[in-house]
Amino acid sequence: MSNTARTTLITSVFLVAGNGLGAQPARESKAGQVQVTIAHSLLPLQRQAAQVEFRFVDGTANGAYPVDTISSNYRLSQRAFAQAITLGVQYAVTDHVRTSFSVRPYLNSFLSNRAKNGKVYGVQFDLGADYMLRLSDGVGLAVGSAVSRVIGGYGITSGGPRNKDYLMVDQTKLYDQDIGFHVVDQAWAVAPRIGLHVRAKHNIVLFANTGFQLAFARNSRINIAGAAKDGDVKWTGRKFSDPDLVLRVDDQRVENGMSNQLPYRFSGMQLDLGAAFTLKSKKDRSGHAARAK
Repeated sequence: MSNTARTTLITSVFLVAGNGLGAQPARESKAGQVQVTIAHSLLPLQRQAAQVEFRFVDGTANGAYPVDTISSNYRLSQRAFAQAITLGVQYAVTDHVRTSFSVRPYLNSFLSNRAKNGKVYGVQFDLGADYMLRLSDGVGLAVGSAVSRVIGGYGITSGGPRNKDYLMVDQTKLYDQDIGFHVVDQAWAVAPRIGLHVRAKHNIVLFANTGFQLAFARNSRINIAGAAKDGDVKWTGRKFSDPDLVLRVDDQRVENGMSNQLPYRFSGMQLDLGAAFTLKSKKDRSGHAARAK
């Protein structure tokens, strides 16, 4: 059985088991209810300790202009998590079943180009479903799963051209002295999860979620970023197999189709600590007005 099928089966067993136990819905979960969520998240990064070398050669010995070689060489330290902010919306389909959509940008994404050197950054989009069980008044347990699209990046920053005023990348002249080389990743992921929900106020729920994210179908490429003469930042995509570009991890060259050789991955434990704010529906407002009379 594949890892994806196993994860789906485990989630289905949790949902069926909760329904079979006849669990009562927590008060903070009511059909038709909409909640806005915000959380501080630890997302799986699994960055390995590794020696990373990068080199880009602009031009040939027989070319019409001088050759420039830009390179970076540095040691990465091990790290298990990336910090992120999660913003989302939840909708209660029934008193027990809730769907959700969230956007999770890594905090490193807000750093400048040079500050991203040696760091993983990006954004994750989650589509989830949870089954709500009531433990006691105001306390609930959510069991479910999320499917995610992960778009990540890895910064490799170097200086600018030395032998001429610009760096030529696919007919684009970059005059920047802070050229960024970015390994850009795209992957799918699935994550079974469990969460504890505590009602703090009538319309505010505090929650803590944890789960295991499993990434698959990963592909990667190189983007080169720098400012053109007019100051606009230009991005140019390259393949790992391009002869003028070399990326090595622990002395092993990364080629096309070798995303698993990169010194980080998006599988592992994750944790969310946050709050959900309930939005009042027209039905809730009309019911409140009727009771006030």
